[in-house]
Amino acid sequence: MLRKLRGFFQSDSDRPYRLFQIESSLRCNLDCVMCPWADIHTPKAVMSWDTFSRIAQNFHLTHSVDLTGGGEPTLNPRLFDMVRAAKEAKCEVGFSTNGTRLDAEAAKTMLALGQDWVSFSLDGATAATYNRIRRGADFEVVTANIKTLHRLKTRQGSPTPKLILVFVMMQENYHDLPLYIDLAHNLGIEHVIIKNLDVIVKEEDNTRRLFSHTNEVTPTELEALVAKTQQQAHYAGIGLRLYALQPQELPICEHNPLQSLFFNWSGDVFPCITLAYAAERYFKGQRHIVPCQHFGNINHNSLEQIWNTTTFQEFRRPYQERLAQMQQARLKLLSGGAESEITEMLPAPEGCRTCYYLYGV
Repeated sequence: MLRKLRGFFQSDSDRPYRLFQIESSLRCNLDCVMCPWADIHTPKAVMSWDTFSRIAQNFHLTHSVDLTGGGEPTLNPRLFDMVRAAKEAKCEVGFSTNGTRLDAEAAKTMLALGQDWVSFSLDGATAATYNRIRRGADFEVVTANIKTLHRLKTRQGSPTPKLILVFVMMQENYHDLPLYIDLAHNLGIEHVIIKNLDVIVKEEDNTRRLFSHTNEVTPTELEALVAKTQQQAHYAGIGLRLYALQPQELPICEHNPLQSLFFNWSGDVFPCITLAYAAERYFKGQRHIVPCQHFGNINHNSLEQIWNTTTFQEFRRPYQERLAQMQQARLKLLSGGAESEITEMLPAPEGCRTCYYLYGV
């Protein structure tokens, strides 16, 4: 666990934030079976240019900008103006998309702007699996759009955007895993992320999940498929990120609210998207009501004012203390101490204790 903390002990005084996640759109053109945000999608939920501009004034403070939220980014008509603004501020920038609207013109624009990455949500290796999950999409259309982007990128000899596939692993699709790497290779994908269905706000999604709780056993068949997928990715030269199938509490989740912020489409500021919307969620099979953590609105307050509110400081303090505790444990191990001497972690903020991201799955 201590090896995973290396990045959290580093900081950059010139750009103190690691990531601004900006919800360019909460609108969506699909009705995916597992979407945690389906009930809050609305046609008017698109970030205005004025709101974005207030955020962009602070781009010199962050390394990266992710223009993804709870909807489909390409439904914002000024999405590529947002990409341009982030690039002009020398930020790494990209967004996750369902790919249904990324035609040849969009691909040419991404290349012209020097967009750093684009992530395609593709939850099946076959049309039958994918179309059943991503309702309203067409597997052939989406894969053709990815091929077009790859072809144009290759023709120009451009290293960017980096092409990423994201597969939300669940009961409906995990059998597709080995075929998925073949598909990624054929599409010219450089990196694949196999993630769990980890934001569970509907009871039926708890039956879709594949990761285990601490008292459950991971199915042998799933372990075998995961191992085969790892092997295939290695031979294909494709980067692979596989999330854990067994939870283990971390000092801080990978979203790292000490260095990252989530701005929703209306300008409200949160530590992450889960704490913005998942007030009701399922954790270890039980329904929980947890407080959303909203600390201000960028249209009414400066980023400095929001970051330094007493409530936001109080939210961050447990993570600061947990990291300090783990840093001390790390130093103790380096000086010859025993692993058994590490004490139990201090409690995380209330809204995070029932979030699977804190447990690495």
